[in-house]
Amino acid sequence: MLKFNAQNIDELHQECMSRSNEISLATVKSIIFACENNLEEVNVGSAENININITCKRDSFIQSLEINIPRCLEMEEYELVIKAKDCIDKLNNKDDE
Repeated sequence: MLKFNAQNIDELHQECMSRSNEISLATVKSIIFACENNLEEVNVGSAENININITCKRDSFIQSLEINIPRCLEMEEYELVIKAKDCIDKLNNKDDE
């Protein structure tokens, strides 16, 4: 889980922008873990100074993966991309049941 040091929402926004690659990786890894363990929600990070948790719920897993896969490809995280696509397939199949 990522920790953010922001003291207010504007600082959190700036920190998220500067750590975007790290956040994308953490998001994808967290969602893959959730898929493998049948979790309904994952906590990607927190900004304790302003009492904010960054989470992703199961109904947003596919969209979040699709948004973050291109950045993972840019970082050459190919194995992670394969796992993410497998997770999307698994989630889509559950939706069909």
